[in-house]
Amino acid sequence: MTKKIYKYIGPDILDVAFDKEYYCGFKFSYPKDYNDPYELFLTINFEDDREVIAFYNEVVRDIQQFPTTCFSSSPIVTPMWAHYAHNSKGFVIEIDEEKLLQYLKDANLEDVVYQDKPREELTGTFNMAYRRGKPRDMMFLRNGVQNAAYFTKHSCWDYESERRLVVSMDDVSIVNENMIAYIPIDCVTSIISGSLTKPLYKEKAKEVCNEIDSRYLEAKIGRSSSDQYFIDEEQNTYTFNENNIVACKNYCDSCKEPIQEYKEFCSWCLVTEEDMDNAAANNPLRMLAEMGTLENYIRGFNRIGK
Repeated sequence: MTKKIYKYIGPDILDVAFDKEYYCGFKFSYPKDYNDPYELFLTINFEDDREVIAFYNEVVRDIQQFPTTCFSSSPIVTPMWAHYAHNSKGFVIEIDEEKLLQYLKDANLEDVVYQDKPREELTGTFNMAYRRGKPRDMMFLRNGVQNAAYFTKHSCWDYESERRLVVSMDDVSIVNENMIAYIPIDCVTSIISGSLTKPLYKEKAKEVCNEIDSRYLEAKIGRSSSDQYFIDEEQNTYTFNENNIVACKNYCDSCKEPIQEYKEFCSWCLVTEEDMDNAAANNPLRMLAEMGTLENYIRGFNRIGK
């Protein structure tokens, strides 16, 4: 099973992503326009003396800007659903990484390294270039800094589990002043709607999946665990195993939430009406409500300690 990467998008972006027949389009930007303004400071230690800084500036100067976009290694990152999929109202597009790179042959796709200090491996490269001054040392330094600048972010962003894709200008088209790279639709293996995606958008995603022969999934948040799971149109359950979305063997016969082996129902679905009646009968606040004194009791209780 080939590795997958995941693009979180807002609900209105789905139409835009698939507006070109036989292709899926993703927006690219230059790194200088990204949301982490400190990425270029994670290359070498800039607290050195002015001669070292002058040498670094002479060899490296400005980092060359290439079209770049971001994916995640996981479709179950809650902050990503919140930030990029409009509070779980949008989608995640699952991409076959191998097919993507077969199409974008010269692209560079790597995991982002999360850290708060400059990359240690560049120190030796920098010192070698600074001491010896040979052309090949300069090129090793330039290329090392270039890679670090593109694939290093502060550790506060590590929840993203980002894989960053860098392409050339030949791979993108300018559409309404945006850089868009179009990839064949057979790279798209699934479209996942969020747990709060509106029915109208869900239907649109299903239509797209039918048109491009891709799998449609809905993200669900269970009651027994905070981990997300997925349901397809045939009500089969899937989970994410840190590499791919896979079929789940053990799930509740009623709500489809993943459960432990040898169980038929989750703990919530096992609750009967009799259990609910007994819980209500043993709740003293219900008795106060029936007596008409609950509101006074709550006000008095909340005044305690003030």
